[in-house]
Amino acid sequence: MGLYERDYGREDESPWDRHLRSQSQLPKSMTVILVIITVAVFLVDVFTAKAVGQGVTVSRLMPWFGCWKETLLQPWMWHQFLSYGFLHSLETPFHVGFNMFGLFIFGRSVEDRMGRYEFLRVYLVSMFLGGVAGCLTYWVMGVPSGVVIGASGAVSAVTILFACYYPDANILLMFVFPVKAWVVAVFFVISNLFGSLSMLSGPVGQDSGGTAFTVHLAGIAFALAYHYQRWNLSWLDLSKYRNRVGRSVKRTKLKLHDPDAKLRQEEDDVDRILAKIHASGEASLTRAERRTLERHSRRKRENRS
Repeated sequence: MGLYERDYGREDESPWDRHLRSQSQLPKSMTVILVIITVAVFLVDVFTAKAVGQGVTVSRLMPWFGCWKETLLQPWMWHQFLSYGFLHSLETPFHVGFNMFGLFIFGRSVEDRMGRYEFLRVYLVSMFLGGVAGCLTYWVMGVPSGVVIGASGAVSAVTILFACYYPDANILLMFVFPVKAWVVAVFFVISNLFGSLSMLSGPVGQDSGGTAFTVHLAGIAFALAYHYQRWNLSWLDLSKYRNRVGRSVKRTKLKLHDPDAKLRQEEDDVDRILAKIHASGEASLTRAERRTLERHSRRKRENRS
């Protein structure tokens, strides 16, 4: 740490500057990062959409990043089980707006409870399971081709986890009526169960637009299992395995013989000792430092002769 990076080196720093510096050192909220990324992707999708008729636009990103029925049978496209959650309907901003509002409201409290990286892992795993559930729904219903988009499966998991962690917290229904979080969670689960049953009992081969119910249920089921089984997804931390591989490679790396390395180290030691003599006198040297000087001097004389 440099002199001017220390607190006593900031004599001209105002209280506001100190506040900004302290805020910049805080870890960034993963919830806010996810909201920003999702909204940014939505805006890119809006501005790059292809017009196919009067007032009708089609996403250019959906064919590549939406989660399609065929994704289940195409392993090279399994990235769509995650990417679909960052795409939302272009027909109305309420799809992305409602999801991101729910994520922002409930996600920060859940993130504070489990930590930012565990929260990210939970969010992505629930998104993955929601994508798989949506694809399976299209197969079960016999829909020729269908696509799943939206973060609602992951947001449903976050909402249920909020209710599990803070069951007595008050949620303002319609921004007016306070309702306990556990009551909202129970209603949410029942409504999605009823919607899923109604959809699956409908005509075969018809996409009734109710795939979201099964996506929600996948997120809900994962959240409940995660909470009551006391799961922890730290085993998905890839950096841990990367560090382990790095340590293994370091242990097995061949040591090359470098005869000059010892001489270079001795030169560095001599420079340090001479600086010490200059600053504190010869009497300050230790016995080992004196031997180093004698050895270095003897080697120099041998080289000259």
